[in-house]
Amino acid sequence: MRLFIAVDINSRSKNLIDKKLDLIKTDLKSHFKWVNKDQWHLTLKFIGESSEAEKNKLIEALKNIEFISKNRYINFNKIDAFPDLERAKVLYLAVDEGEDFLKNLHQNLEAELKKYGFAKSDRNFIPHLTLGRSKNGPLKINDKFRDPNFINIFAEIKAVTLYQSNLKPEGSEYIKLISI
Repeated sequence: MRLFIAVDINSRSKNLIDKKLDLIKTDLKSHFKWVNKDQWHLTLKFIGESSEAEKNKLIEALKNIEFISKNRYINFNKIDAFPDLERAKVLYLAVDEGEDFLKNLHQNLEAELKKYGFAKSDRNFIPHLTLGRSKNGPLKINDKFRDPNFINIFAEIKAVTLYQSNLKPEGSEYIKLISI
């Protein structure tokens, strides 16, 4: 089974973000495959293919992570892209306020998972909410979407969740296995 660990945000914030994105979705509809808002999350660690025993170790490790979710908010303040806005392949919302909290949580998670035999990620952790992926290769994003006032939404962090990801022709399906 394919697994990853992510942070969930509240539904109200997802709805606000979705409404703000109507304009960009209309403009870029033919260029991007959009992630359904019900699937939105901020990935902390992609695990990949895992056995049942590894899944159980992940659950145990998650229970040991110090995560204070009460009144924990983050702020999405701009649209950005991987590798960049000039050659966008993945469009995402960048985190402003709360970025340090998420980076700290990621480091704590990596340290705890190492105790259970999971390798540390060699990628630089960039907290983000993936909105869509390019259908036809890189695309330059219009300047009107680069305005930092275009998006400015606070979201409450609801939980840290272990997900199973099932790849399907219509897109990935995410199944929550455990939330803390």
